[in-house]
Amino acid sequence: MNDKLDAGEVNDLMVGGIDVHIHSNPHTFPDIHAQDVIGLAQQAHQAGMRAMIVKDIGPTTTGAAYVVTRLGPGIPIFGAHVMNVATGGINPRGVWIALNHGDGAKVVHFPTGDTKNHTDYRRKFYAGVNPPLPDHMTITVLKDDELIPEAKEVIGLVKEKGAFLATSHLSATESHAVVKEAKNQGLDRIIISHALWAMTRLTLEDLKHFASIGCLIEFEFCLATPLMHFVHGETPIDPRIIAKTIKEVGAEHSFISSDLGQLYSPLPVEGMRSYVAILRRCGISADEIRRMFHHNPARIAGLE
Repeated sequence: MNDKLDAGEVNDLMVGGIDVHIHSNPHTFPDIHAQDVIGLAQQAHQAGMRAMIVKDIGPTTTGAAYVVTRLGPGIPIFGAHVMNVATGGINPRGVWIALNHGDGAKVVHFPTGDTKNHTDYRRKFYAGVNPPLPDHMTITVLKDDELIPEAKEVIGLVKEKGAFLATSHLSATESHAVVKEAKNQGLDRIIISHALWAMTRLTLEDLKHFASIGCLIEFEFCLATPLMHFVHGETPIDPRIIAKTIKEVGAEHSFISSDLGQLYSPLPVEGMRSYVAILRRCGISADEIRRMFHHNPARIAGLE
């Protein structure tokens, strides 16, 4: 534990930081999101942050990001694409458009709440945040235990454009299949999303394996906030578990994000400020924070 932490150090670590997983308005559910992307950019700029990537569970966010980058306070905002039902699911044409629209989606996410994995998982608790989806419309990347052709095509498109591919809300089994194919195609820009959320069913051995072959492992602050009670019916994770897992996986293979922007959670910039302080208090060094909040996210945003 770090008992000598002060606000000045935390503020210094915010300078140059990049958050690559944020929810903001305009959003599919604007009433439960606390801030639009203009306000987000203003706060990030004031904190000295370098860039941000925003996402939506519905439309691709490249349009809003393009406008705010050019008319906002001076910090680049990038967009992302989520392969949910709203964008056609595992839809290579939709992915191609997202990768070429505006400044291009920096991250292409496999589906979130529309995955069969997440739909099955939330049967125990459903808060209404994700649009209800009948079983026959849920999305999986596997058919007869093999990766579907559309997923393989998406991987090729992401590699060609130099973007990152995120496993998002896929199951561990699906993530292994996706990563294996991505590696076969020579794609090295891979995010293993939500490393410690039970929904993904990832184990520590899974994380170590993915890290060993060059994937970046995501550790998001959202998992440690009360939002988990309201949206997922789960107890927030102890941040000491996050810190311990980062140490075991290696900060060089990891990045931190907020996954915030919801009405009942801290605003993303302040959330990241708290997260940095909490991780420092839990024994993560300043150099490890810089690796996970500055350097590795810069790769994701296409800035290195």
